[in-house]
Amino acid sequence: MVTCHECGSENFDGALYCESCGADFSEILKADYPSEQDFIPVGGASLKLVVTDTGEELAFPEKDDILIGREDPVSAIFPDIDTTLYNGEEDGVSRRHARIFQQGNDYFVEDLESVNSTFLNKVKLDPKTPAPIVDGDELMLGRLKFRIALS
Repeated sequence: MVTCHECGSENFDGALYCESCGADFSEILKADYPSEQDFIPVGGASLKLVVTDTGEELAFPEKDDILIGREDPVSAIFPDIDTTLYNGEEDGVSRRHARIFQQGNDYFVEDLESVNSTFLNKVKLDPKTPAPIVDGDELMLGRLKFRIALS
């Protein structure tokens, strides 16, 4: 539970605003967001999403299959990469928007039948059809743009 810094009421973990007074929790959530050092490179390589508007780098946790979307505690959806703090909801990112996975030394992105589509280098991806990604690719989830950084 999160205690509101304005009115003291209890709110669910991950809440963006206080249910009682409407206080904005985004700065609190941003401070609690895992830092880059909390992540370990996948398969010896380092894969990151770079938020185009801010230049902020989002490192990937050590997993074979990474869900990208928006956190929704009510629906019990907790993606590996949560776009909520980067205007994901406003930019049309679905709760379960896309996934990135590794096969051998190659990485792929797959749209998970999102409402506002996934685009790779400005080309709309067909849902449930993996597409290879490489360093420098532009990935757009709804209207939220990222650059793939692979080292």
